[in-house]
Amino acid sequence: MQIPFHHKRNVEKLQDFIFETKVDSLACVGDEIDVPQLGAFNKGTRAEFERTLQRDFDTAHNVLADFREALGSKKKSFILQRSNHSQRIEKYIYRNSPAFESVTALRIENLLGLNKLGITYNRSIDFIAPGVLMAHGDEGRLYSNGLTALNLGIRTGQNMVCGHTHRQAIASASRGFGGRLNTIWGMEVGNLMDLKSPGAAYIREKMANWQQGFAMLYVEGNHVVPQLVPINEKGKFIVEGKEW
Repeated sequence: MQIPFHHKRNVEKLQDFIFETKVDSLACVGDEIDVPQLGAFNKGTRAEFERTLQRDFDTAHNVLADFREALGSKKKSFILQRSNHSQRIEKYIYRNSPAFESVTALRIENLLGLNKLGITYNRSIDFIAPGVLMAHGDEGRLYSNGLTALNLGIRTGQNMVCGHTHRQAIASASRGFGGRLNTIWGMEVGNLMDLKSPGAAYIREKMANWQQGFAMLYVEGNHVVPQLVPINEKGKFIVEGKEW
């Protein structure tokens, strides 16, 4: 989402979908907040000194609170993955004010009020379903056509879900012999950022190879099937034959 540059309409539509379909759990691949003030490209510029960080933290907290409300009971798992954007805060402190490293109030979990919302913050790659890991996507090299996720999957020996690329794709690789194959897949879930927002101003002519959307995992025991759900330019998407 890269709040405050998120696509508000599409975010709200996804929240409505979560509420109406009573999904079992929710996972965010990271970059829930952008934190452009602390980005390396803004170092030494006016943007670094804008007094808007608390506003962005509050906005992110409220958006995540709306997702938690849509999901319902706090017994339902809600996981948020570490990412390069949310990590900007701790990196900035480390480089510029290391004495504040020990101040727990400045950790992303507390700045966004995740404990209050019943959201688990994963600081490393971890399982979100049987045989399925979630990463952010910056743990390895960037590739196209779902290969960022797939290469992380091959390295870990597990199916992989990630973000970071802003693209939607599923890629698979199989290994085996004598007719017996073991298949690993990697899924990149897309994004919910507004390409027309100031946060995307660095993209020349707004010609990004990005796809709006989200993804779902269907889980039956140890059987997990990934599915991409693209959102079109009118904010519509289809799940199980129903248009939303």
